[in-house]
Amino acid sequence: MSDEARKAIGLKLKESREYLGISQDEASASLDISRSAISLIEQGKRKLDSLELMAFAKLYQRPIAFFTEEDYSVDLDPSSAVFARSYDALSDNDKEELKRFAEFLSMRSKREDD
Repeated sequence: MSDEARKAIGLKLKESREYLGISQDEASASLDISRSAISLIEQGKRKLDSLELMAFAKLYQRPIAFFTEEDYSVDLDPSSAVFARSYDALSDNDKEELKRFAEFLSMRSKREDD
């Protein structure tokens, strides 16, 4: 992760904490992370592992993507959307069979491309 990305995440963490009116000491007690570590994270001077980010997100009531600015949405074409809606109505066994069939088609397609 770049220094700029770490600083951006730290700033969002700080802004979220302050918005909720939580002090660094209170965050420290809730997260079991030292106050000095929280300060360094907010300044972008300390790396943040995924478990810590998950804990911050939970405490600050924000999705992880809010801090990382990642967009995990998927754009589906209309025909794919029909399949996605139908998928929820399938039984667990049918979902498993559909998954195996999709893997089969994918492998067959790769072989045909070779």
